[in-house]
Amino acid sequence: MALTNNYMADAPFLTGAQVINFAFTNQNTDVSLISLEIRVLAEIAHLKESIGSDFYIHLKDAFQNGTETADEIILMNDWIMPTLAWFTRFELIVEIQHQSTSSGIVSNIPEFASAVSSTELNVYKQDTYRKGKVMLKELIVFLDENSSEFPEYGSETSSLCSSGSSVSKQHGMIIY
Repeated sequence: MALTNNYMADAPFLTGAQVINFAFTNQNTDVSLISLEIRVLAEIAHLKESIGSDFYIHLKDAFQNGTETADEIILMNDWIMPTLAWFTRFELIVEIQHQSTSSGIVSNIPEFASAVSSTELNVYKQDTYRKGKVMLKELIVFLDENSSEFPEYGSETSSLCSSGSSVSKQHGMIIY
């Protein structure tokens, strides 16, 4: 059986430096902490289903092959990249504070700093996630309002971000 359309092997939509530029206060954050795998994970976990798998794969193909349209470049630069930056930061938060080494899990704490409590870390992480969701909701609104410019996008996917349900499950917590 031949493999087709392996978008997982394509470059992520944004670089580590772009993640830092869009979503980090400290522009001196070590770009090597923002691995290719984390950036791909953020795309798959937070973008692919929201914009629809077919449209996501279309964008991966277009940007990988250099066939993107002017409208797709605007969509990428103004909406997708900033949104993904927040979700990438969300996926990175624990890895930045703690890293797995051959000695076990260690904390990354500079000499003149102290670690935040797990409660403070959770608040920070949830705030980052909220910012990503705000950006994603606006991205979907933009796509819905400009759907004629993106024929591969199906507006039925937008219900994933704007469902009328008053109950959702996020990170193991039920939100009413």
